[in-house]
Order: sequence, then structure tokens, then C-alpha cells
Amino acid sequence: MIGEASHPFVRGTGAFAYRSLAPSIYRFKFEGREEYADWYGGRMALAMERVLAPPKETLLVPVPIAAGRMRERGYNQSALLARKIAARTGLSLSETSLFRVRETPPLRLLSPEERRKNVAGAFHALPDDVKSRLIMLIDDIYTTGATMDACARELLDAGAREVWFTVLAMGAPKRYDQRIPRQTDDRSGGI
Repeated sequence: MIGEASHPFVRGTGAFAYRSLAPSIYRFKFEGREEYADWYGGRMALAMERVLAPPKETLLVPVPIAAGRMRERGYNQSALLARKIAARTGLSLSETSLFRVRETPPLRLLSPEERRKNVAGAFHALPDDVKSRLIMLIDDIYTTGATMDACARELLDAGAREVWFTVLAMGAPKRYDQRIPRQTDDRSGGI
């Protein structure tokens, strides 16, 4: 969980608590409801700007989806969200700076330790794209942080200056900031 261990990312936030949107997120991810990305992305952009206030040179990078899931689903939900956030904020977006180098089984049925092992080494970042940049990872759900950690480590190893994240929903209503004491703001359900 956030706050229990050191993470390679510096800051992060979620627009909602996971339980408040679980059925809707399921439809978005698994039942082809791509149109949900517009509203979700708008809420994420508001949360990101209000809580994190990223500088204009921030590069948005969606968490890449496995090729098999892309074939099944027809879209990467994180990329859809990132496109909407970029359109609303004016921040740059790169959907090719981070990619999966191997397929991984779904995380939802794994323990936290199994999740970490599952995604370790599953991503590759392009150094020319991320060197000295502040990267804002975009994903749909944050639970244990295993995926965020794996992506952030790879981006930092490729030369990124710092990694932050914004997600649609977090498993716990918290935000993460290594620079200030951790706080919980229950008023907004996860920011």
C-alpha cells in the first residue's frame, strides 16, 4: 500500500476511490465502453491539476497494455484516458515512450508479492523520449503499486528526471507525495 514502502515515483493521485466506480470501471475495461474515457479523463485531469499541479513540460505516458489484451479489447484504456487528459490540460503525450516487452497474467487475482514479481522487467522505456523529463504515468487503477513501481523504475533507468502518476481509481483513498507528509482527503473519494 502507499506509504508502507518506498516507491520510485515521487507523487501521485487518483480521481476516485476504487469501490465507488468498480462496476463502471469493469464495463470500461472489459465490455467495450470506450466512451467512458471522456468523462473519466476529465475527472482525472481535474484531480491531477488540483492535487499535483504538474508543470507544463510534463510528459504524459500511459501504462502500456499487453499485446494479447490489446487484441482482445481493441484499445488500451490507459491510453484513452491519457489522450483525454492531454486534450484538457495541454500537456504533451507519448504512447510509444514506454512499452511492454513481455505478456503478464492479470494482476487482480495475485498477492502483492506475486504482483511485484509478475511485472518486474515487463516494461521498456526509450531513453531519447524520456531523458531529463518529468513523466506523469497514467493508468486506470492503483492497488498495490506494483505496476506503477515497475514502470517508474524503467523510466528512471532510461533517464527520466522524476516520475509522478495519476489514476482513475485507487484501492485506498490516499495520495502519495514523498516530498510532504502523507495525507488522506476523504472529501473527494481518493484525492
